[in-house]
Parts: sequence; structure tokens; C-alpha cells
Amino acid sequence: MSAPLLVAIAATPCIHGQQAKPSASEGEVIFQQQCAKCHGDRGQGRSALVSIAGPNLQAEHDTGKVLTAIYTGPSHMPIFSYLLSVPQANAVAKYVTQSLAVIPLTGGNLSEGGELFRVYCASCHRTAVRGGPLAFTGVNAPQLTNKSRALIAGAIRWGPGPMPKFPPAVLSDEQVASVADYVSYMQHPPNPGGRPLHFIGPVAEGLAAWVFLFLVLGGTMWIEKGGEG
Repeated sequence: MSAPLLVAIAATPCIHGQQAKPSASEGEVIFQQQCAKCHGDRGQGRSALVSIAGPNLQAEHDTGKVLTAIYTGPSHMPIFSYLLSVPQANAVAKYVTQSLAVIPLTGGNLSEGGELFRVYCASCHRTAVRGGPLAFTGVNAPQLTNKSRALIAGAIRWGPGPMPKFPPAVLSDEQVASVADYVSYMQHPPNPGGRPLHFIGPVAEGLAAWVFLFLVLGGTMWIEKGGEG
């Protein structure tokens, strides 16, 4: 066998190895070009000091929601319906849900989620997940009434704005799923009747009840006196 032929045979595996090297998928390429600047190169989320811009996508397993965001541009996200074709949008959604979504959102427990929320979250977002002002910071903890389970779980890991991050060493994936379950439950809690008073809490609701009672008693006494003095 000639020397040139031996060289060619020896080089063949290297050539095939280079050809077999996996390349980035179309969805990954588009994500890195169009989405990573806001959502991070691993979908981990980015934000300014008091912004929830570029949320974490690592718990988003629903391709339909990803496509909806691409086509409608929720909040301040730009609309990509004129920039991406349908196959390209589908490729991005597939990449997000199958490659970036590493938070499983499974194994949650509603009761445990309530306990964890009261320990870690209620001081800012209130037990009823309706948010409120943060003392001495000049910002408000946002309401969680219109946030998906995926966004809640992502925010726990991501820590947008002044919110702290909660890594797996603090809250496991199952505990994160439990908190997301609790928030989802409290967005539409059972209504035993009456007016919820914007879910401002038992102390404030009790105060409102007492004020109303004193007004009724005062009005009754005023009427009994004939409306004098």
C-alpha cells in the first residue's frame, strides 16, 4: 500500500469526526442572537435594579406560552412575529422548553408551599400574594396574581430587582414547585362569601370592620337624638 494512501486512510477518522461534531440548533442560534440580551444566555434572566425585565425561562415547559410571548410581546418585550418565520419561532420555543427549562416544576405540595411562602415571601408579597410597598426602599413588591407558575419559579431562582435569589441550597426544586403551587392557588382562592377587601389581611380587615361598626353606632345615636349635636 502506498504512503499517500496510508496518510489518506489515517486522516479519514479525523475528517469524519469534524463533520460529526454537533452544531448549535437553529433555535439556539436565534435565541442567542435575539433573546439572550434580555433573558441571559442560559435563560437565567436579567434585570435592572427595580425591573423584572428579561425574566428567567428555566421553568417554562409550555411551548404555547413561549410562542405567545414571541408573537404578542408581553409587557415591554418586542414582538417578533415580523422578524421570525413560523418554523424559526417553533425552533426557539423548542429550544427554550427542551434545553433551557431545567426547573422541573413537579413534586410540589400545596400545604408545604404555603408554609414556605409565609417564611420566605409573605414579608414582601403578603400572604395573599397581592404585593405591597417595601418600607424604606421606595419600591413595591409586585402582585403575583397574574404570574404563571413558570415565572414564579424562575423568579425564585433568579431574584429580579431587589428580590433575593433562592438557590437549591435554600429551596429545592420540589420546594420551588410547592411555592409556585401555593401562589397559583392564592391567585383564585375559595370565596366563603362577603367582600374580600382586596385581600389586605385579617388585621386590616378587622380594623375596617370596627371602624364601620363605630360609624353605624355613632349614626344610630345621632338619629336617636333627633339629629342634634
